Amino acid sequence: MPSEELVSVIIPTVRRRRRLWQALISVCRQTYSQVEVIVINDGGEPLEEIIGHFENMCSDCPIRYVPLPSNHGLAHARNIGISNASGSIIALLDDDDQFRPTHLSRLVHILQTQQPQTVLVYDDVLIQVESGTEDDPDPRIIATCKFGLPYDEKMFNQDDYIVPSSTVFWRHAFEAVGGFDENLPLCEDWDFLLRLRERGHLQYVGGEIGVEYSVRPTAGDNLGSTFNATRRAVLDALSARYGLPPLSPKTFLDVARDLGFSIAPMS
Repeated sequence: MPSEELVSVIIPTVRRRRRLWQALISVCRQTYSQVEVIVINDGGEPLEEIIGHFENMCSDCPIRYVPLPSNHGLAHARNIGISNASGSIIALLDDDDQFRPTHLSRLVHILQTQQPQTVLVYDDVLIQVESGTEDDPDPRIIATCKFGLPYDEKMFNQDDYIVPSSTVFWRHAFEAVGGFDENLPLCEDWDFLLRLRERGHLQYVGGEIGVEYSVRPTAGDNLGSTFNATRRAVLDALSARYGLPPLSPKTFLDVARDLGFSIAPMS
């Protein structure tokens, strides 16, 4: 049985104090014991009170708080978070998503036992379509979709279907590919995975939902509902960089629908 290596959970945050608290609680409830949390405040309001409450409530899970003076985006925040991490294994968690309790234990076991060929593992997510604001801690869920499928090179060249919060990967592999590209204002996670797959396998661990991933049509904050010139330019850059076919702007919900996953409305 492999020993429990330290996992660093990287949480960039801005504008979502109440959702951040729920994300932190989901880390505290993990069945995997060797976990630390790195919270990167990407130019938002002060969070020291929330960090202090978490330290008091979840003393077995060390937390490191990294406030940034201004907003630089997800790529920069995640790179800064990982540079402040102590773990040999990295897990990503967006501030409006939540881990289910066995997420880390299942994925870390596979990552350790599949080495050295496997550099990243990911599991199923439950896409929750919500009605409410981006910092609503108790939104009304209007539809759900269980989403996840094995890595396939041809399919992944056309659509990014690996949700960042579902991923766990080796820190040394992250460093070997240079981390997230801070010149990309969007799709930095897809770009990272396109480089990371050259270092080894991206391994799907299916069967059990590991992450609850939220989208909010009314807020429009993470749906990318306005596919503007910036998004088009980034997708064209990825196509040119990796020799991909022409890419269509899509959300993870769009990708799930296009790949035939059922989206179940809530009564």
